[in-house]
Amino acid sequence: MLNLLIGVTLATIVVALWYLLDYYLRESTHDVTWYPPQQGCVLLEGGCRAGLGLSSALAFSLQEAAGRSGLTFEARVSGLEAERVYVEFVGRDMNVHSRRFVLQPVENGLFVGHGDLGFCSAHVHAWRAQVTVVSNHGLKGSWFDFDSARLTDAVTRRDARREAMSGCLWTETTETKTPT
Repeated sequence: MLNLLIGVTLATIVVALWYLLDYYLRESTHDVTWYPPQQGCVLLEGGCRAGLGLSSALAFSLQEAAGRSGLTFEARVSGLEAERVYVEFVGRDMNVHSRRFVLQPVENGLFVGHGDLGFCSAHVHAWRAQVTVVSNHGLKGSWFDFDSARLTDAVTRRDARREAMSGCLWTETTETKTPT
């Protein structure tokens, strides 16, 4: 019985070591490696930053789009050759589908996108913007939290939509409207 337990223990150690080496040395491209944002930043007041490892960083900002309905998202990646950047908005305290936007490259390391979160209720909503950078070093990202009440025009848009669509519980997407 002792030999069996020793064999199982050794097999478990070998599998754990293989997993650790695969994950840390090869930087698996199947999963996003999440890095925390800097403490104390407010996304809607100039943006936030997050380190993406030893020599790379991500700066993300969100503001009302000038002269158009919706929001403008900007991500600046430094120290990393970004192939693509996308942001996914997730409702933290509500039952809504997440919204994903692929940001377009503008210049070296700067990616910009436009979209609308589809405010359609009288409540203030807590959102999380999860920004993911796709590069030859795998998927790296960070998250940034904000509340819909902090958007200057959010209440006006929300009230106009509430009148147009009483009791609305869906979010708009570019393809279809998805009920929740």
